[in-house]
Order: sequence, then structure tokens, then C-alpha cells
Amino acid sequence: MKFISWNCLRGSLIKDKFKKITELCPDLAVIPELPDPSMFQNEVTIENSIWYGQEKGIGLGIISFSKDYKLSMLVDEIKYEWVVPIQVSGQEDFILLAVWTKRTPGYSSYGHILYSALKEYEHFLKNKRVIIIGDFNIDKNLPSSYSGIQGRLGFERIIELLHSCGLTSCYHYFSNEEFGSESKATYYHYRKSTLPFHIDYCFASQEMIQRTKQFYVDNDEDWAKLSDHLPLVFEL
Repeated sequence: MKFISWNCLRGSLIKDKFKKITELCPDLAVIPELPDPSMFQNEVTIENSIWYGQEKGIGLGIISFSKDYKLSMLVDEIKYEWVVPIQVSGQEDFILLAVWTKRTPGYSSYGHILYSALKEYEHFLKNKRVIIIGDFNIDKNLPSSYSGIQGRLGFERIIELLHSCGLTSCYHYFSNEEFGSESKATYYHYRKSTLPFHIDYCFASQEMIQRTKQFYVDNDEDWAKLSDHLPLVFEL
């Protein structure tokens, strides 16, 4: 199973972006800032998809490109924009928490809404087979990105909650790097190489970590022409 997550930077050049995505031959993808996939389903082969967003605008797309994987919602209502719990069934059965945090009234930061969603869905996360992946919009070096959760300890509280559910960051596990000291960025603010941040993550349960064939941030320069984010690639 190959899984990718990539914030595609809204809807411009969507055909070129999907062509680039399909070059990686993923089975599944989490794509923040994606227009409703029904708008272009005749142009791209999509087996199954779930999308949450603004009508005729952008949102969070969860897409299966393979007949081997079906997607179904685990809750009737999405309370957090956008943190979406999904059951993936088929060749691999697991719980997926797809993430694209947005600025939301009532929450002081991206991290605040993420932490609230993780607490709400904590019972799902204690499953033996879980993947949380997407654009978290938080970087340990940016306290404002997780304000509202015990001050500067907010980032640690998020990581502690994930670890308590048996979930490990794939990037940090395989790179042996510390949070806040990442050598590879996943996002370049205003597309400037001088403004790198690590705000996209993949957390997985131990069983899936142990079965990982590869995990990497794809830094092919062609991605930079299409978005300010680089994709995460996770393969069992």
C-alpha cells in the first residue's frame, strides 16, 4: 500500500497536480486545499473519495485510486475543520485520521483545534492499526501555531497525546531527528527557500511502523512548481 499526503495549494493547475500525484502510483491520498473531486472525476480515475470543504471551494480530499481500498466515515458530523476520521477497508483495514487544520472561530491556533479533535477521537486512535496524516499547520519552532494549549508546552501536549495512543511520527522515527530540528522542510512560506517549516506529518501505530517499506518527503523540484508544500510518501 502506498499512501501520499500533499497540500496541493488550492485548485490552480489541478490537472497538472493530479498527473504528478499519479506518477507516484498511490493507492490512497490525503490532499488538503483540493476542490470537490466530483468536479473533475471524468478526467481522473478515482475509485472512492470523501471530501469536506466549502461549497464550490476548496477542502480536504481523501481519495482511493485503487479498487482494493474503500473509504467510509466513522462519524456522522465533522466538528473540526478539517480533521476527518475514516475507516479504510480492503487489502489493508485501518483507521485513518485525515488532517488539514484551518483557522476556526473559537480556537486560538491550528494546534488548538487539532488537539481538541484528537481528544474527541481518542477512542479511535487506540486501535492497533491507525494512520494520522496531513497538513497539521504546526511547527515546534512556532509557538503561535499551537497557542491555547498550556503555552509553550502545547506542542509537547499534542505529541504526548499521540504517543499515549501508541502513535509515532514516521519522519522522526526513520530520520532519528528531534521535533523542531528537522533537516527537511515540508512547507516553504511564500515559496521562499529561506522560510522553511515542518508542518506536515504522518503518525502511525507500531504495527504499521514495523511494516513500513519506505517513508520520505519527496523533494523533487517539480513539486515546488505546483505548491508551497512537498508531499509525504508512506509505503507498507
